Amino acid sequence: MLIVAGKGYVDPEDRAAFLAGFEAAQRRARAEPGCLDYVVAADLVEPGRVNVYERWESREHLAAHLARTARESQPSPVMLSMEITQYEIGSSGPFPA
Repeated sequence: MLIVAGKGYVDPEDRAAFLAGFEAAQRRARAEPGCLDYVVAADLVEPGRVNVYERWESREHLAAHLARTARESQPSPVMLSMEITQYEIGSSGPFPA
């Protein structure tokens, strides 16, 4: 399993438009094979911050998603900066353990 998580920044006054432009892409990603979860959401503390969380069954599923999204136009306005990390998970279980 892979988790992709991080944050990005847009101008605070543009965040609502950015998220609205991302809604259709988020719906498509959630319907893709191997997508266990996919969220792009407004941060409650920082006005221009957008949080990203994705969970994929495998590296192959994520690669297929990235290949498809590379052909799509990106939401406008674009992110000013991004810090995204990919985590490969060896095991998982319910919380709390």
